[in-house]
Amino acid sequence: MKEYFQILNNNYEIKEGSFIYSLSEEAVFNEQHFWDYYNAVIEVVKENLNKQLDKEVTNIIHWTYRRIMDCFLWHLDTNDAYLMDNFPSDNFIYFKERLDLMIEGYFGDFVMNEKQFGDSIKNPNYPELYPQVKD
Repeated sequence: MKEYFQILNNNYEIKEGSFIYSLSEEAVFNEQHFWDYYNAVIEVVKENLNKQLDKEVTNIIHWTYRRIMDCFLWHLDTNDAYLMDNFPSDNFIYFKERLDLMIEGYFGDFVMNEKQFGDSIKNPNYPELYPQVKD
């Protein structure tokens, strides 16, 4: 099984070390796990451009996206007891934008170019887009 499918399955099965596990079981926004999940889905999208979508993979991507959005909503709901540690309040909109365009790309058959996102949050798979500033 390809590594990115394993990452998706681990999130779907809420396995320890996955983004969904960190959100739902630990109530922690783990940025590294976020990027692992996001980049895994992007790889699936790239592999399936201009192809008929697999129902099982579609279910996994859709379910995990919904679960992530639920955790974000619960955290932001002042009437809910769920609170997430390490929530990226200042950059939340950028993480949400990535997830939204990820899911839209899956169903709409496109992948956004990383350069289009700017550098408010940095995808570790593309370090060349974020040159180091030397003192």
